[in-house]
Amino acid sequence: MVLEFIVKDIQKLIAEKKYDEVIEKSEKLFPVKKRPPFLSNIIGTAKMLRQDRSEEDIRAAINCFELAYTNDKNSITGFLAVCNLISAITQNLKNHSFLEWEIKKAKNLYLDAEKFHQNKDKFLKAGYDLFVILLDHEKIKQICNNILKLEKKNKFILSNCIFSQLYYYDWGQKEYYEQSKLHSKYFNKFEVKDLDQSLFKLEGKINLGFVGNDFRLNHSITYFLKKTFKYLDKSRFNIFLFSLSKRDPNDQSQNELIGSVDHWIDLEHLKNQEIVNIIQEKKISILIDIIGLTKSSRVEIFKSRIAPIQISWLAYCNTLGFENIDYLIADHNLIYPEEEKFYSEKILKMPEIWNSHSGFDFESTFNNPPSIENNRFTFGSFNNARKISDENVEVWSNILNSVPNSKLILKSSLRFDYRVLLDKFEQYGVKNKIEIFDRKNFTPSEHLNFYKKIDVSLDTFPYNGVTTTFEALWMNVPVIVMKGFNFNSRCGESIIKNSRIDFLISKDKNEYVNKAIKLAEHKDFLIEIKNQLAKTILSTPLFNPEKFAYNFGKTLSMIYEKFTK
Repeated sequence: MVLEFIVKDIQKLIAEKKYDEVIEKSEKLFPVKKRPPFLSNIIGTAKMLRQDRSEEDIRAAINCFELAYTNDKNSITGFLAVCNLISAITQNLKNHSFLEWEIKKAKNLYLDAEKFHQNKDKFLKAGYDLFVILLDHEKIKQICNNILKLEKKNKFILSNCIFSQLYYYDWGQKEYYEQSKLHSKYFNKFEVKDLDQSLFKLEGKINLGFVGNDFRLNHSITYFLKKTFKYLDKSRFNIFLFSLSKRDPNDQSQNELIGSVDHWIDLEHLKNQEIVNIIQEKKISILIDIIGLTKSSRVEIFKSRIAPIQISWLAYCNTLGFENIDYLIADHNLIYPEEEKFYSEKILKMPEIWNSHSGFDFESTFNNPPSIENNRFTFGSFNNARKISDENVEVWSNILNSVPNSKLILKSSLRFDYRVLLDKFEQYGVKNKIEIFDRKNFTPSEHLNFYKKIDVSLDTFPYNGVTTTFEALWMNVPVIVMKGFNFNSRCGESIIKNSRIDFLISKDKNEYVNKAIKLAEHKDFLIEIKNQLAKTILSTPLFNPEKFAYNFGKTLSMIYEKFTK
C-alpha cells in the first residue's frame, strides 16, 4: 500500500511536470540498490524531461534506464527502459558527442532485448533509429521486415519502413508501388467540405498552394523554390505558402520565400484537421505537397480531398500511394512510359528537368583540379551518410585501390557513428584514405568552398544526391552518377543529362569505377570537362529557374484548364 501511494504521488508530480521533485522524492525514498526497476525508469525519464537538462542528467538517465532493464528485462518496464535509453542517445547525439561512446551499450541492450520484445512496434522503431546511426543496412532491413509483418500497424513507424526502401535495391518499383498502396490505407481521412466545382471556375488568378515542413534555415528545398516562386506568373497565379515550420523573422531563407509569394500562412502549431480547414477556407485550386514521407505525420492531410487538384513535388521522389494525390511531377529521364503504371499518381513530366536550382550569390567559375597543386587525387561525397550504401563502399573502395595516392572526403549533415563507416572501408584496405567531416561544423559558405578540395565528386546510389550534385556542378566539380531503376534512383542521371556532360553517367558499377579512374589518370580530360562546366552550366536547365517557372506555370495551367472544362 505504501508503494502504491508513493507511485500515485510521483505520477501526480509527473503530470504537473515537476520533474525535479520527482527525482528528489524518488531518490530519497529508494537508494539505488533497493530501487524498484520501474522507479529507475521514471527517474531517468524525469532527468531527460528537465527543462535545463545537462550532460550529467543525460548520463545519469542512461544509467537509470540500463539499471531498469537489467533488473526487469522481460516486462513492460524492461521494454520501456530499452526504448528510453535508445531515445536518450539518438535524440541527443547531434549536440552531445560524448554519446558516441554510449552507442555500443545501446546496441548490446537492444540485441539482448529482442528475444523479449521483438513483436512490439515501439521497440522496433527504437531499433530502427539506433541502427540508422550505426549505418547497419542489413539490420535496418530486418527490423523493417518485422514491422511489416506486425498484425497491428502503426502508420508512422510503417512510413519509416517504406521510406527506407529508397536506400536499397531490395524492392523494384512495382513492389514499392504495391506496398505504398497498402500503407496508405492506415492514414486517416479528415472532415472536408464538398468541393463545389463552380467555385474554382472564377475568372482571374488560380489559387496555388504549397504545403511544406522545411521552408526554413536554408534547407535544400528553399534553393529550388525561391526563384521558381519569384518568376511564376503573378498575373496567373495567387501563391499561398502553408508553412509547417516555425516562423523566424531573422531567417533570411524564409524571408526570401515570403517576399516571392502572395500569402505566407503559419500552421506549425495546428492539428491536421485545423490545417485542412484553413486550406479549404482559402479556396485553393491546386495544392502541392512538398512533404512526402519525410514527415508522415503531416503528409496525412493529402489523404483527403482538400483541393480540386492535388500534386506531389520535390520533397519525395516516389509514389505516395494516396488516391487523392492526382499528379506527381517528374521528367522524361526519371520515369519511363511503361513504368507509369507503378505510380499511383498520373505523371506530369516537365520538358527538361523536374526542378531548377536558384544558384548562389557568387559566380560559378573554373577552378583547377586541386590535385595539380597537391599531387593527391581527391574524391568526395557530401551526401547524407545514410545514402552511403554497402554497394557505395565497395565501389568507392575499388576506385581508391585503383588510383594511387588518392583519398575520399565525406561530409554529412546526419550525425552517425563514423567509426562504423570507417570499419566498412577497412574491409577493403582503404580506411586510411577516408576523411570524414561533420556538416554542422561548417557555415553555408564554408560548406560550398570545401568543394574546392575535391577533384571529382562521387554520387551515392541507389538513393542519389540532388542538392549536393547541383552544388558540386556550380562549384565546377564533375559528379559521377549511376543509372537507376525508378524516380529516386535516376535523379543523378537526370541532373547530369541536363548538364550536357553524358560521360559522367555510368550504366553499372564497373563503368562507374572505370570513369572515376579515367578522370584521375587523364588530367587533361578532367580539365576539359571542368572547362565545359564553367562555360555552359549556367545556361543549362539546372540553373535556369526563370525558364523552369515558365514551364512549371504552363503545366499547372494546362491541368487547371483540363479540370475546369
